[in-house]
Amino acid sequence: MSRIDELKQLIKKYDEQYYELGQSDISDAEYDRLYDEYVALEKQFPEYALMPDSPTRTVGAGEKAGTSTTLQKFTHKSPLLSIDRKAKEISELRDFYEKCGCPQVIVEPKLDGITCNINYEDGKFVNAATRGNGYIGDLVTDNFKVTDTKYPEQIDVSELEVRGEAIIPFNFFKKHLMEDYSNPRNAVSGIMRQISSKDVKGKGVQVMFYDLGQSSKNYSKDSEFVEDLKSHGFQSVPVCIANNWTELEQIVSSRLNGYIQQVDGFNVLMDKKKEFPQAVCDGLVIKVNDFKLREEIGMSQKGPKWAFAYKFKPLQATTRIQKVIWQTGKSGRITPVALFDEVSLGGTKITRATLNNIDYMNQMGLSWNDDIVVERSNDVIPRVIEVKQHNEGIDEQGNKESFNQPLLCPVCHEKIKVIYPLLYCDNPACSAQIKGKIVHYASRDALNIVGLGQGIVDVLFENQLLTDLPSIYDLKDHRQELEALPKFGQKKVDNLLNSIEKAKNPELAQFIYGLSIPEVGKKTAKDLAQRYHTLNDFLECTMEQLLDMEDIGEVIAQNILDFVSNEHVLKWIEELRQKGVSCKEVQINSDELKGKTFVITGTLAHPRKYYQDIIEAKGGKVSSSVSKKTCAVLIGTDAGSKETKARELVNKGESIVLLTTEEEIASYFGI
Repeated sequence: MSRIDELKQLIKKYDEQYYELGQSDISDAEYDRLYDEYVALEKQFPEYALMPDSPTRTVGAGEKAGTSTTLQKFTHKSPLLSIDRKAKEISELRDFYEKCGCPQVIVEPKLDGITCNINYEDGKFVNAATRGNGYIGDLVTDNFKVTDTKYPEQIDVSELEVRGEAIIPFNFFKKHLMEDYSNPRNAVSGIMRQISSKDVKGKGVQVMFYDLGQSSKNYSKDSEFVEDLKSHGFQSVPVCIANNWTELEQIVSSRLNGYIQQVDGFNVLMDKKKEFPQAVCDGLVIKVNDFKLREEIGMSQKGPKWAFAYKFKPLQATTRIQKVIWQTGKSGRITPVALFDEVSLGGTKITRATLNNIDYMNQMGLSWNDDIVVERSNDVIPRVIEVKQHNEGIDEQGNKESFNQPLLCPVCHEKIKVIYPLLYCDNPACSAQIKGKIVHYASRDALNIVGLGQGIVDVLFENQLLTDLPSIYDLKDHRQELEALPKFGQKKVDNLLNSIEKAKNPELAQFIYGLSIPEVGKKTAKDLAQRYHTLNDFLECTMEQLLDMEDIGEVIAQNILDFVSNEHVLKWIEELRQKGVSCKEVQINSDELKGKTFVITGTLAHPRKYYQDIIEAKGGKVSSSVSKKTCAVLIGTDAGSKETKARELVNKGESIVLLTTEEEIASYFGI
């Protein structure tokens, strides 16, 4: 296969992963390098540019768009195309600007989420859809309605198609989703394509609007449309206007006048006034502001010639690989990790980075002693993005080593299940999976066992003092062995054993969360505890009961059922009970508020838990988002978008009670 054909197939594969599956085996920077190489070769072989499946002509996942879901398809009223001009160099941006005639431009953040649009007909909201291949997308109306998006149900424009980006705020991602997803983009991509809206609600998704599709109202400039969006109550992105190159260069170099900052290796849209969420960005979009001039400049096969994507340069360093290790996580997935000479990225010292999977490694042709490029950009874990130079060298055994796929789990040495290119250990007794589950079980939001973090768990496993979850409660019988361990002592052992003893009578929600049920986070665990009240009742849950719960859809329900019917899990739970673990029964003092949902927002006189305990003791439920089903909203200072949404619904006739003072709250709840 020629290099151009190879590149074409690689780009198609990565486009399908990124746009259709919400995954990415390579970084954005590596993808851009492959794409740029393809474009250069296509200029040498122009016949490739005429092919309908050329990467320079296709949008999103192309012909594969929509094939991974059973969601209903929707044909967009106008195409949602890509920005064809993109680069990381300021000189290329200036070249674009000058070719457009140095016009007034509008600059906005390039949000790192999934593109979608919503439609209004006769002034009323009718549907929402993902971009898909630019022409046909997935209809996600029900999913969109349960997001935390600020948008009007009705507007004074008869026909409107408005584009936005579905994102998960960075602060929400760090708190709730970082364990399960490598970045917010992957998280929102997977969540928004769920079949049931119950699997979307409460996951932090918001859509930020930024572009016009079609409208019955005429606009002369993009900036006019953006202002109109704000006036109608849409959650829109912050924008800047540049009238000349000096202004544009200043806006770009300052990262949208300081709105975009680097936080933990991510480029995050930040606002002290909290007028918009903390959205992760991967650059800036520069567009000609005047709509008439846009028509004159025109379009390419893939997208507008009047727009440019200026992408931020990722943090990178070159180092030399020492070895590859294979790590088994608590889910059983086995991931290759490169160990290399220490480098610093953004002030953080790094000696390891992910290699994603075996397919990714094979494409790089990675072998021992090679010089590699390590990158960190909008991802939790640094990754190896390329081999800079293949070096001669031998390993400890005197051989030139290449890194091959293991045949057995590196931890328990059981046979691996291959779902190419991913590898899994299917052994539920695998110590790596167990260690991961123990660390999660002991975490602050679960059983809160202080002193049982990853490092300590590793040491205790190595000394055979821990073997599974129930063995945590046997550590009291091994005080002498514990005190003899390096960096242990009487006080440290006392603190650990006391914390374990306190963890014998957890809240039911803590215990359910601590069991590591796939996709069951803190909120879902709390909802399950409120629904079932006791551990026995929870273990007898049915599909019908679970689907009847407001925020649980088919995927999560099936995960729960699979988990509670697993013999290995049930054996562990029984052993935990025998060792004295007894979950507190959820006390419902009355059914006064049964079936009613409340929202708490802003800063009140007491901590949030104070009000939540009162509501739940009376049989009510606390939700993270305002909807037509909300019974009442407790509103403190700096309440933000939830208060706005509640008042909008009240103005439309919804019977939501707004409690704005402590006196009103006390009177309502009888406290």
